[in-house]
Amino acid sequence: MIDWNERTLRSLLFAPGNHPRRLERVGDFGADAIVLDLEDAVADAEKTAARATTRAALPTYADDLIVIVRVNGMHTDRTKDDIDAVVCSDLDCIMVPKVEHPDTLGEVDKLIAAAERTQGLPIGSIRLLALVETAKGLICVEEICARAPERLVTIGFGAGDFTVDLGIDLTSNGREVMYARSKIIIAARAAGLRAPIDGPFLDLKDTDALVADTLISRQLGFDGRVVVYPPQVEHVHRAYSDLTPEELDLAIKVVDQFEAALVDGLASIQVEGRFVDYPIYYRAKKKLRLYRALRGEA
Repeated sequence: MIDWNERTLRSLLFAPGNHPRRLERVGDFGADAIVLDLEDAVADAEKTAARATTRAALPTYADDLIVIVRVNGMHTDRTKDDIDAVVCSDLDCIMVPKVEHPDTLGEVDKLIAAAERTQGLPIGSIRLLALVETAKGLICVEEICARAPERLVTIGFGAGDFTVDLGIDLTSNGREVMYARSKIIIAARAAGLRAPIDGPFLDLKDTDALVADTLISRQLGFDGRVVVYPPQVEHVHRAYSDLTPEELDLAIKVVDQFEAALVDGLASIQVEGRFVDYPIYYRAKKKLRLYRALRGEA
């Protein structure tokens, strides 16, 4: 059973569900999670056949890899059949796109639960990720998160569809979607969800801009992002996880000294002139976990 609060989700690498060769390779690039896509990456004429191709791929991935399937949204007539086709013991999570209404995730939760019963799986074993990708979804995002079923891990930002919905051109510095990104982060955290997933960086050749944007994403509060191009995975991991020697030294001192203080019954101390209490300690522990994951130590 995956501990979703402890597992890193820096990269969610997508592969089209109708492309056997890409499905075969998607688990080979070191991403924290893979997403087999039945939605936008699959032409309408191939969406039904893609269910079988995707289902056949599910047992082929390593046991320690998080495997997600993005189904077609509830605004289509495909969601139930998509879910029924892919829910099995080899699947970890369903991703549902274009969530715009607070009731949607409850409806999806019931569809997944029914599929779990059919497959003889414990109810709640298949988790849920939700994408907010439209103006309507952003307006409702606080209530979407607050009323979400227990199986929801967190939400993600669908930057591509969002910019289309608003009729804007996204530039490399991302200022056009800064409000949307910030609102999604606040809504997720206020509802007690783990840090949300940022959208993809769509200029596939500009690595410097990718890294710069991912550092902004990290600073805003995202822990990871969608990736649609395998060479981006390494750069995304580093941007979300790396620490300077000074940052690493401070994080280690915060964790070590705070834990030593707890033994003496103290929960507020100074470390190199900085105030440290439980929130600062937890933040330092998280930084170290991501840093060690980058180096294969976690």
